[in-house]
Amino acid sequence: MHQALQLRYQAQDCALTLREGIEEFHGYLAALGREQMRDKHGSRLLLEHDATHVIFGMDTTLEQEAGLDTWLLFGCRFRFTYLREYSRLPEIKALYKALISELGWLVIPRIYWKTRGLKWRVFRQTRKMSAKWPFQFPDEWLDRPVNELRAAHGLTILGEADRRAGVPLQWSGNY
Repeated sequence: MHQALQLRYQAQDCALTLREGIEEFHGYLAALGREQMRDKHGSRLLLEHDATHVIFGMDTTLEQEAGLDTWLLFGCRFRFTYLREYSRLPEIKALYKALISELGWLVIPRIYWKTRGLKWRVFRQTRKMSAKWPFQFPDEWLDRPVNELRAAHGLTILGEADRRAGVPLQWSGNY
């Protein structure tokens, strides 16, 4: 269950470092009672994914996760083979299994239909970026302010009203 929580990283001019934004994102997950997924030794896939939530200003409602997919597809630079590894993580497989078990198979097309307006707004923002966000970003960027990173990529995130896609779908988030 999600509440309308305003996270500092969801402000365009967020002065938190990327690391601090990710910590806020993890605190948000804890406040929702969700367990933070952790990378295995030598991996950064989950960290890099969490960084996209921060850099693009999205939370973890099903709708904003669907919007984040559009940010990733059109606003990020990535290798498909690398991102495919994310979908193969046991934690991600368990998450999708729990989602489908709780809400049924039709939840996936329902989410994507419900978020078509959000996805269009995101797509338009990605076309205005001066450079795509590198999914695999340098370690040093963790200590740079989010607003500087956004400015360097010509990135304007969506405001609170534009991130909404109607009444959020409810699910427990347990997996």
